[in-house]
Amino acid sequence: MYDAILVPTDGRENTERAIDEAIELARVHDATLHTLYVVNSSAIAPGIDFDDLEEIGAEAVAYVAGRAGEAGVEDVETAVTHGLRHQAILDYAARNGIELIVMGRQRRLERLFRGGTSDRVSEEASVPVLVVER
Repeated sequence: MYDAILVPTDGRENTERAIDEAIELARVHDATLHTLYVVNSSAIAPGIDFDDLEEIGAEAVAYVAGRAGEAGVEDVETAVTHGLRHQAILDYAARNGIELIVMGRQRRLERLFRGGTSDRVSEEASVPVLVVER
């Protein structure tokens, strides 16, 4: 049913359940699992530079790839990119023929006021988006 599944990660705990779900779906469907970390240039805190965030991103996608390998998913693509999170996820999905996006979401007051990344992706995506709450 799915040949290409994307699981964006920010390296935080709130993506664990989404990672588990994406890996299981990739395993069941014998799909390529894509994992993406977006360096959100608008959210850089003082004292953190792009190199630090790229390294954090590389570690986050390597973690997902390692977990996928342990579960028997052999075809994994990793990427670290820059931009606004929701748009970078949508752009990656379009460029790579993604058929399903699996995203984690944390229940937070901030999300109610600003709208979270998963909300924006699910509203704008041209493919199904599975949102997994922590």
